[in-house]
Amino acid sequence: MICARGRVLSAGPDLLRVELPEWPGHRPGQFAMLLPDPDVRARDPLLPRPMAVFRGGADALEFRFKVVGRGTALLSELRAGEAVGVLGPLGNGFSVPEGPATLVGGGTGIASLYELAREAPAGTRVLLGGRSRRELLALEAFRALPVELEFATDDGSLGHAGLVTDLLKPEPGSWVLACGPTPMMRRAAEIAAAAGARCRVSLENTMACGFGICLGCAVSCDTGFRYVCTHGPVFDAARLDWDALP
Repeated sequence: MICARGRVLSAGPDLLRVELPEWPGHRPGQFAMLLPDPDVRARDPLLPRPMAVFRGGADALEFRFKVVGRGTALLSELRAGEAVGVLGPLGNGFSVPEGPATLVGGGTGIASLYELAREAPAGTRVLLGGRSRRELLALEAFRALPVELEFATDDGSLGHAGLVTDLLKPEPGSWVLACGPTPMMRRAAEIAAAAGARCRVSLENTMACGFGICLGCAVSCDTGFRYVCTHGPVFDAARLDWDALP
């Protein structure tokens, strides 16, 4: 894990690319805490924002997101050459499945699945959903991958008109790997369990520190409370108390 100053290469309403040569590498599904203007002592907002690494190379990281508040708005407005604070990689990401798998992404959770889809074995299905086509992040990047790709939108503007979980039909013994809104992941877990498939989900809880100090991202599991930032964000879906999740 490093705490470093990155240099913005490009930014926009759903994209941030950061030059960070000292980045130690990461696994699919891990995240970073991002802080615009890292040298400012009195800041608004005060806290950094957790952001899944969409993809990374030797010298640069790419993040995909949706502007939902002041913090993400500031990230989207950064200009090339400006500094951004980066703490990471954080959390426990996905393990790349060795056998048949279906990846299910919804909303901003789609960003957590790209590198997993890129590394997954041939025949992997990737199901992406959102309210409309405009909310499906990084479509062209996913379309360039050698995966079986399907879409679902609430308004029918791309692919199936309805929920992305309507497309989920896992085989017994296969993997379902999901990230997105809690109701979507819960439904994916239910479908997987009914089919005899295994399911892991990546939670997107609000957090303040990212490394287990603030205790603000605790979730209830079958063995007690666990923290999304350190024990997760990826969890075995069967071990979560879904009724207690936000």
